[in-house]
Amino acid sequence: MSGIFGVLDSQPDTGIDRLLAGMGSSLTHRPWYVVETWRDASAGVGLGRVGIGIFNRERQPIRSEDGSLIVFLSGELYGASELRRELAATGRRLRDDGDTELILRLYQDRGEQFIRALDGVFVLAIWDRSRQELIIANDRAGLYPLHYAHIKGRLLFAPEMKAILSDPDFHKELDLTALVEYVRFQFLLGDKTFFVDLRLLPNASLLRYNLQTDRLSIQPYWDFSEIPELPASLTFEDAVDEAGKRLHAAVDRLTADNYRIGVQLSGGVDARAILGLIDGDRSRITTITFGQPGCRDAEYARQIARVAGSRHHYFEFTDGGWVQSYADFHLELTEGFHSWIHSHGISILDDTRRLIDVNLTGLGGGQSYVDWEDPVLLSDQDDLAFSNRLFQLLSQSTTWPSINEAEEKSLYSPRLASQLRDRAIESFRCELENYRHLPPVQRAAYFALCNPDRRLFQYYTVFQRSHIEPRFPFFDRSYFEFVYALPPDMLYHRRLRRAIILKWMRPLARIPYDKDDLPITDGGLSRLAARLIQKGKAVVNRRFPRAFPPRATLYADYENWLRRELRGWGEDLLLSERTLRREIFNPDMLRSLWQRHQSGLEVNFIGKIAPLMSYEMILRRFYD
Repeated sequence: MSGIFGVLDSQPDTGIDRLLAGMGSSLTHRPWYVVETWRDASAGVGLGRVGIGIFNRERQPIRSEDGSLIVFLSGELYGASELRRELAATGRRLRDDGDTELILRLYQDRGEQFIRALDGVFVLAIWDRSRQELIIANDRAGLYPLHYAHIKGRLLFAPEMKAILSDPDFHKELDLTALVEYVRFQFLLGDKTFFVDLRLLPNASLLRYNLQTDRLSIQPYWDFSEIPELPASLTFEDAVDEAGKRLHAAVDRLTADNYRIGVQLSGGVDARAILGLIDGDRSRITTITFGQPGCRDAEYARQIARVAGSRHHYFEFTDGGWVQSYADFHLELTEGFHSWIHSHGISILDDTRRLIDVNLTGLGGGQSYVDWEDPVLLSDQDDLAFSNRLFQLLSQSTTWPSINEAEEKSLYSPRLASQLRDRAIESFRCELENYRHLPPVQRAAYFALCNPDRRLFQYYTVFQRSHIEPRFPFFDRSYFEFVYALPPDMLYHRRLRRAIILKWMRPLARIPYDKDDLPITDGGLSRLAARLIQKGKAVVNRRFPRAFPPRATLYADYENWLRRELRGWGEDLLLSERTLRREIFNPDMLRSLWQRHQSGLEVNFIGKIAPLMSYEMILRRFYD
């Protein structure tokens, strides 16, 4: 995965060179990875970056003329031309048109406040020798993960945990709060990792570390409270027109260079909207779909690509054997923050890299709090009611349903049960306190952005970054701030996105949406007519089953694969002696959960099993 890494040690004679080299090596997963480092061993400073040879092709680091400033960057800036003009007006001279050089000059001109002017998807590091201070900053959504540990007068940071765990002085102690969160939500909250003293840099953060004083501080530079309000008179039609224009501008900007552009298509609305807004010769755009033969995603994506005029490629999942084949690689890239049941797409990455450089991802298109479609959550109610409702949605409605409270009481071994009782809800409420200053709508939205969005869904792009670079049209600042200022009723059921498709690309609206298997309509009579046609087909199918063959709703059938070709793999992870002798989980409960899943009597059960399997994989790879 692309990112920055480094070590700063207040006791410089501790093998900085060896440690930095080891960190870079642990982050190199494929032959095309590029690692660049800079060291001042006498000062106890070593910095580096890792990339896959697509973005940031200029050599790094960038240095100031006197060598007192060292800058590393992963990612890309948007709106850089305007920033360059502003700098030129102040007399600042830029040596090239690269983003890293721009960051250097902005820091020289504005100090730490420069970060508020940046738009884009990035993580950066600046070593200021005159102040003996390191500055690290990331974008508003934290789309480039960065882990850090501050121990024994040393700061280590890297995009992946394993680079920090490679430090022999780092003591690996499991974070039991992270364990209960993972089991209840299938992701972690806040800045936790699976290890004590190893944290994730929050999004929209400015980290400062002074080497002389060994002082570390992290401050947010932005949150949802800064999103501008919209006029109360704004109509839904106005919102559709403005949001469509802003999203169109974002897509134009992200397709304006010479990269080979791709869009991973499904039968949904988000990637469809992106593809439909691409101007010019769409035959130069590559679309990619994967999944079970005949599933809705495969068929509707094929239709979307044909209508849009893209070059389409479909990769078939004939069975689930690929999951086990790629499980170790998925774990190596995501380090368990993303369970194995979210690894779809990893098996085609080699093919994808041969076809495209950049994927315009639909990530962020749903606005997660809206996906819950829960007006009760956003109503004017007391904090306790809000937190209880949100806890339920996180654990049961964000991805596959997780274990419930009764199941949790039997899950842990006697050694841990009393320690872990109620820890998940307490940790959740503690994290929610960070958002209490926001009104319910923004509180839910920003909590979702910083937690399930960032810790679960964004990890699709983390493992993609081993081969290609993602771009995020829905995280364009102009579009993002506009949409998140809209009232929720304009967004429920992807109402805004559907309306954009109807207004800007109506031919794509005729192709059904995979969730309800209906064309995209504006409601009213058109939606009623579509439902009547759907019911009519169902009636015909009862007499003539092959007339309108139903399409599988899932592109990946993890539940049944775990009952068939993945069964032995699952049993080893859950029920082997190696797992049971850890005394983390109650063996009887593990056997009960496994038998319940194997029976096939309970649907959507895999959310209770997969986190337990993934946690054992984490322990075997990163703890044992």
